[in-house]
Amino acid sequence: MVRSHQLEDQTGSTVLPISALWLALPLVIVGAGKALHFPGQVSLYDQEFPVPQRSTATSMIALIIGICFYMSTAVIDCIRTITGWLPDNINEGRMDYVFWMLVVLGVANFGYYLTCARLYKYQNIDNSSSEFEDQE
Repeated sequence: MVRSHQLEDQTGSTVLPISALWLALPLVIVGAGKALHFPGQVSLYDQEFPVPQRSTATSMIALIIGICFYMSTAVIDCIRTITGWLPDNINEGRMDYVFWMLVVLGVANFGYYLTCARLYKYQNIDNSSSEFEDQE
């Protein structure tokens, strides 16, 4: 939009004809993913951790979220120092390249997840099946 309206060199605030609702669908998808991911992760930790360490499952979630925030900051810092995609004037930047790079990282992360899920062996599979039999 900035390039089509020839506003690359403008440093003041300029209103562009683009709606903030373009962010609604991606934010809904991310929110739904988190809503489905975190209960499953806590359940896996409760099932696979030894009994004395099961209370640490909730703290593991917070630790992982904190590490991910630091990693996202590191990725943005690397993009800023290595490429010219995120300059101080965002109108001169290339956000499309940044988002395509994030897509590539997401696909690589999904491939890593599929590999780990395929190779994972449940530790407490016998205990979980006997718990379900006791409840019935």
